[in-house]
Amino acid sequence: MIVDRISMEQATLVRLATDLARERVKARTSIVSVYLIGSVAAGARPLGDATDLDLVLIDGDPPERQREVVPLTDSLVADLHTHTREAYRNPKALRVDPWRGPAMCEPIFLYDPTHFFELAQASARGQFHRPDHVIARARAFLDLARTQLRVDSFKPGAAPRAPVSVEAFCLALLNAANAAITLTGFPGAGRRLLLRLESASTRLGGPNLYDAFNGVFDVQTVSADEARRWVAEWAATYQAAQAEEIEALHPARLPIYQRGFAAQIESDRAVDMLWLLLLTWQGALRQLPTASPAAAGYADFLARLGMADAAGFKNKVGAALDFARLCEQRVEAWGSRNGA
Repeated sequence: MIVDRISMEQATLVRLATDLARERVKARTSIVSVYLIGSVAAGARPLGDATDLDLVLIDGDPPERQREVVPLTDSLVADLHTHTREAYRNPKALRVDPWRGPAMCEPIFLYDPTHFFELAQASARGQFHRPDHVIARARAFLDLARTQLRVDSFKPGAAPRAPVSVEAFCLALLNAANAAITLTGFPGAGRRLLLRLESASTRLGGPNLYDAFNGVFDVQTVSADEARRWVAEWAATYQAAQAEEIEALHPARLPIYQRGFAAQIESDRAVDMLWLLLLTWQGALRQLPTASPAAAGYADFLARLGMADAAGFKNKVGAALDFARLCEQRVEAWGSRNGA
């Protein structure tokens, strides 16, 4: 059965995470707790048979570097996040944090001998699903999107006060989508964002938020050949820019991304990869000289998205504002129905 196979995969991944936690605790005695979050903790099936292990380490004397990527195999990396003990001083406040609250809600405990995290988690998880707490997290995502799009509101006619970068445009779409996703479950990121949004849109009813997100790019169909060409050109840029000290461009992430993109192409969901391809491609190019040959493929990609010039990108920012407004409407409608 598929369920049995998924649970077996999860058990193996959790064992690997536990072994890694033990190694880190042995090397750093100041670590008080380690817990696993993300798709593996949730038991989600790996995309393209590749995934990452998201471990949070709570350290009483945290190192200077608080984010680290550890390659395990060509289809598995560990993403280590180190937090201070002080970050958990007020766990009740964390329940309305749009990212930290969900992460603390249903993790897998890997190391917690003094019950430090268990006690903080119990306090943070109390009334986690209460409507006013849910909508507070959703509104926090909308606040992030407003900041990134340089607007005070998503009212019709709103325009950015200052130029919006491609990175901010992408992150605003992420945060607006998560405002709606948060109403039905935990937020998403990376390769799983569109899957989460599609599921949330179905559960919420009303306007199709998944279609609205992809509608920002206004690309109706993407052929498999076109998608594979984009991925090949994107990969060449990534390889030219990759650096172990840059978490988003770590060499170990490349095959994870590639497997995920391949899975989307093979399942006839290549349109779903546009957002992440754009976010990571522009990030890689920022590390390269302006005249880099790697920019040619990216320019063609932007042209296909209709955002190769200032006027085209301005239209896309306007479309992102429309999408964010739609998400805000869904959030407020949910709040009215649930007394929040």
